[in-house]
Amino acid sequence: MIKFLLYLFLTFSFIYKSQALDLFGYQLYADVHQYINDGEVNYNKKKIDSIELSKDRVLIPNTNLTKYIIKSTIAGNIYEIHGANNQLNITPVECLSIQETFLKSFEEKNSNLFQIEKKRLPVSLKSKITWDIYLIDKIENNNFIFSVTCDYSFNNRRMDIILSDKEFMIRENKISNKLSENTEEKTKQLKIDTSGI
Repeated sequence: MIKFLLYLFLTFSFIYKSQALDLFGYQLYADVHQYINDGEVNYNKKKIDSIELSKDRVLIPNTNLTKYIIKSTIAGNIYEIHGANNQLNITPVECLSIQETFLKSFEEKNSNLFQIEKKRLPVSLKSKITWDIYLIDKIENNNFIFSVTCDYSFNNRRMDIILSDKEFMIRENKISNKLSENTEEKTKQLKIDTSGI
């Protein structure tokens, strides 16, 4: 059973990596360990949870952003890439113009592989505008989300750009947890004392 789960896990990883999307030069599903020396690493139970990249180490930085984070599954594969600027010094009109340009560029780059559905998120604040591009994989019917937020309220002038596949993270973490449970169970069985039997 463990071998079968491992086979499924590797198959999923291969399928996803063959159609990997990227943002700022980082690919979804890539091995996060290759960037371990590029910033501050945050761990969760000895596994990499995220890496806040040093600005000078970002592969393809964007002049509108100041902070970059890549998030990892338990198995060590990137499921989210996040760029942010929490101290915007541009006007709301400029921010919305940049947002529109980012969305259009990402849409054009990926429209040949994915069905694209663009939605503006309903938000109660008039000063916060988020657009999501849902990318529906034409082959596997998986959803990916590219999101751009302009928040230009008085106390919180910021921009966020996120590429994520949380469904992949959930699936991969379930498989990793199952493999870990099976390994622990085997270890417990090996430690049973059979002295005198």
